[in-house]
Amino acid sequence: MDKSQLRGCDSLLIQAAQANGKWSQWLSAEQTAFALGQVTAARALPTLMKFVTIATLLDSRIRMRDYFDDILVDAITATLINEGDSLEWKQVEATSYACVIGAGAAACFETNHGDEILYLRYANHIAEAIALAQNETELPRSLLGLQTHLQECIDQLLTLARGKTLNYLVP
Repeated sequence: MDKSQLRGCDSLLIQAAQANGKWSQWLSAEQTAFALGQVTAARALPTLMKFVTIATLLDSRIRMRDYFDDILVDAITATLINEGDSLEWKQVEATSYACVIGAGAAACFETNHGDEILYLRYANHIAEAIALAQNETELPRSLLGLQTHLQECIDQLLTLARGKTLNYLVP
């Protein structure tokens, strides 16, 4: 979770727990489960409307470790690798997975350890239309629609990843 969005004392508590590696001394299993339950794509990741402009939509990249804790990113990656198929994520390259988020658009996740990146990939005709668009009304897909579908497919991963993270943090 983006710690900059937390209250100062909450951020300090999380940093202390991470530094000491003794999460269970700071939070109960119930508190940890509640905190993990609050981690959703809508709360943690930047929205497309704030993160990109029309000119950068084709090249936008979200570094997952900038927005999620390392343990949670590792759990998301493990979920993709082990259970991605059942969640509609398909392996498209050795370290890349994709999930369709609309006709001609897919969310892609690079699983290179330490450099996990989320980005969008488009069919050629959609990419060409985006490149030619001067404003949002000329886009072939609405940013809000892409954002909604992107959050849904990330939240599917987070559902399983939160369980893996909870098991890791609270033995």
